[in-house]
Amino acid sequence: MARALDEDILDKDFKILTPLGAGSFGEVKLACHIPTKTQVAVKILRKKSNSLGKMNSEVKILQTLEHRNIIHFFHVIDTQSRTYIITEYVAGKNLHMFLSEVGCLKEQEARPIFQHVVSAVHFLHQRRIAHRDIKLKNILIDGYGNVKLCDFGLSIHLAKGQILKTVCGSLQYMAPEILARKPYDGLAVDMWSLGVVLYVMVTGQYPYTEKTLDGMLRLITKMKYPIFDYLSKPCHIIIAKLLTVPTNRRITIFQLVKRPWLGPMKKHTTPTAKDILPQLVETMCTMGYNLEDIFSSLRYRQPNNVTATFNILKHKWRGERVNQPFQQLEKLGRDNLKKSM
Repeated sequence: MARALDEDILDKDFKILTPLGAGSFGEVKLACHIPTKTQVAVKILRKKSNSLGKMNSEVKILQTLEHRNIIHFFHVIDTQSRTYIITEYVAGKNLHMFLSEVGCLKEQEARPIFQHVVSAVHFLHQRRIAHRDIKLKNILIDGYGNVKLCDFGLSIHLAKGQILKTVCGSLQYMAPEILARKPYDGLAVDMWSLGVVLYVMVTGQYPYTEKTLDGMLRLITKMKYPIFDYLSKPCHIIIAKLLTVPTNRRITIFQLVKRPWLGPMKKHTTPTAKDILPQLVETMCTMGYNLEDIFSSLRYRQPNNVTATFNILKHKWRGERVNQPFQQLEKLGRDNLKKSM
C-alpha cells in the first residue's frame, strides 16, 4: 500500500475507486480525475534503488506516444517512495480474459483485433521502441472492440544497432534467443510475441508450453507447433514467419503490415491540439484554472495538475473514447463481448 503522505499528494486531484490488478511492479487502480470527472488508470510503482531507471524509461516513452491503439498517457506524480503513472482507463477486458470466455476466434474475427495490435507495434518500431512484453493480458478491448496495447514497463528506446541482454518478458511469449540467454534484437522479440498472440487467437492454445526457460527452449528447438487444417494458408504463413527461430529470417513489422491477410491498414495520422486549443483553454478557465498557469505549464511541459487536466480534456475532445461499433468483429465477437461485460 502507498504511504499516507503519498496518498495525500494523489488525492488532491484523484479519487481512488477500486483495484484493477497487481504484479511484481506494484498495482494498478481505477481512479477518478476529480476536475474533469474522468475515470483513469493509476499504475503505482514502488521505488527501489535498481528500478528507478526502468520507471523513468517507461514514463519517457509513454510521453512520446500518441496512437489510437496505444494506451494514452496523462500524468505522472513522483514521490519519495512511489511513482504514480496516470493513463487512460479502458472499460472492458484484456484479450486473455476475452478468449478464456469465447475460445478461439475465426480468422475474420481475429483479423481486426490483430490488425490494431500490429498498427500499434508498427508505430513503436518506426520509433525504434521495443515493447518486450506483448501478450494477451497487455491487449485491452472495450465493449465496442476498440483495441489498446498497454503496460510499457519493459519497453526500451533502442539506439541504432543496439543489442540487448536482459532476460525479460512472459515465458510463453519469449523468443528463443531470450530463452537461450543470447544477445538479442528487441524489435525481433516483439515479432515472435506477435506470432504467439495470433496463434492463440485463432487456435485457442499456445504454440509451446513449458514451465522453465530451458524447458521452453528445448521444446521450441526440438519440435514444431501444431498446425490446424481449418486455418487458411495466408494465416499459416504469417504465423510461420513470425514464429521463425533464426532472427534474420523472422518477418519484421514493416514486412508484416504488407501481408494481404491483414487487409488494408488504417493510416496513422499524428493528432494536433492546435485546432481545439482555444476550446480547451476556455474550458479550463471556466473550471477555475489560471490562464497564465495554463500556458506556462504547456510551454514548459510541466508535469503538474494543470497539464494533467489539459491532457485528459484533449483526449476526451478528440473523441478517442467515443463508443463506435467495431464492425469487423462480426456477430459472434460483438455478442460475446456484450454478454461478458
